[in-house]
Amino acid sequence: MSQFSACGFICEECEAYKATQSMDMEVLTRHQANYREQFGKDISIDELLCDGCRSSGRQISFCAICEIRNCAITRGFDTCAECPDFPCRKGAFIWKEGSVSLNNLKSIKTTKP
Repeated sequence: MSQFSACGFICEECEAYKATQSMDMEVLTRHQANYREQFGKDISIDELLCDGCRSSGRQISFCAICEIRNCAITRGFDTCAECPDFPCRKGAFIWKEGSVSLNNLKSIKTTKP
């Protein structure tokens, strides 16, 4: 079974997650350069390491402070699909109609008892 992040992404499909698990320094270095180019900010390799959103281990820098993730943890949910307020404003920036993460959460919501 796939490990879903609180917001509905599949961790096993994330390049940072896969590179961390295999310690693929080439991919991590490429992500570091892409981050710098996209956001104009330098980020260390350590900040790119991720063991998954729901892990007690490392989270990629922006996931460690993610409002969606922190809300789910605080409320005791594995994913937002369990929340009676789903979908909410916290995820509006990623839960666009037809988005993979939104569809994943809708699917989880309909299959959970």
